[in-house]
Amino acid sequence: MMEGDEGCEDWLDQARFTLLASENMLMGGLAEEAIYDSFLAMVYAARAAWHDLGGEISGWEEVVDRFQADTLPALGLSKENQRALPIVADLYRRVSRGEIKADPVTAAACLEDARSFVGEVEGKLQG
Repeated sequence: MMEGDEGCEDWLDQARFTLLASENMLMGGLAEEAIYDSFLAMVYAARAAWHDLGGEISGWEEVVDRFQADTLPALGLSKENQRALPIVADLYRRVSRGEIKADPVTAAACLEDARSFVGEVEGKLQG
């Protein structure tokens, strides 16, 4: 990350804040909301990475697609975190469409994936 790059840091701040929101939702028994916030935190981290490379993206689907295609190779994320974003994105889609019901175990797994993803993206951008 370029020193003084406020746009990138703003996205990372949003990712960290949204992780906290996800934790609170999970502790409050709101599994569906915890999944949403976990996914959103990952999207914010992906946007930070994309922003760092000088790109602009509009919607979350484009963030996921462009991150996987363009940004991911440059970051060198672990295999686990390479898979995390599309998996959590799929769960988010399925829950939001009512195809599956959110449960605390799935929500906790999404939150753990989001923590790992955000942490590694942040480390790569700041390192």
